[in-house]
Amino acid sequence: MDRIQIAYGPEPQQFGHLYVPDQPVSAPVPVVMVVHGGFWSGDYHLNLGTSFAVDLARHGLAVWNIEYRRLGAGGAWPEMSADVVSALEAIAGPVAERSPIPFDLNRIRVVGHSAGGQLAVWLAGEPDLRVRPELVVSQAGALDLASAAERGRRIRYIEDLLGMPYQENPDVYRSASPHHRIPVGVPVVCVHGAEDVQVPAKVSVRYSKAAAEAGDPVDLHIVEGEDHYAFLNPGTECWTISRTALLSGADQF
Repeated sequence: MDRIQIAYGPEPQQFGHLYVPDQPVSAPVPVVMVVHGGFWSGDYHLNLGTSFAVDLARHGLAVWNIEYRRLGAGGAWPEMSADVVSALEAIAGPVAERSPIPFDLNRIRVVGHSAGGQLAVWLAGEPDLRVRPELVVSQAGALDLASAAERGRRIRYIEDLLGMPYQENPDVYRSASPHHRIPVGVPVVCVHGAEDVQVPAKVSVRYSKAAAEAGDPVDLHIVEGEDHYAFLNPGTECWTISRTALLSGADQF
């Protein structure tokens, strides 16, 4: 499948790959933005999301698989958070302008895996976006960056992301933590493998419970027998559930 590389900013990591359906379309199509994971590290790249992006495009969606500044690759939390906002808003700008097919800008969906899940659900909680998603899918998302620190536990990669230990600025941790930003007002589907040891499934369980109690539309899928990396493997149940949710959009709520 052909891809179109599009810059959404001037920095080397501010670009994405657009995939569109091979078959002709008769009406504007929904758009999915894919945010890859990898511990927010520059050691991991948008190719982690390529297979899923291509699969979604083959099922009739336009797909914007983004890169962003990461630890060791141009930035930390301030740059990452700014980049996912810019990448989302670019869907209505340079991405739509370069697309060979029209977009339905009322049906924008965001999906993120692991660290990308944190970024995707965090993005849903931003109040002043010029482009708003109608749905977010969190794939084994790291949705709670603050609760462990509140209990006195130090997690090195979260401290690297946020640039400081929790005690120096608790508000930074809470503002970056999707769990601490509930309600977000956007439907969220949490998909998690029960055998995940990198990001335990209880993270999604706790997020979903808190979101539902706060009045947010939320749907939770805990998949027995699958782990953190099931989302990178076509044919797994985690992959299929995620794809089904993104094809349905907000209509499933």
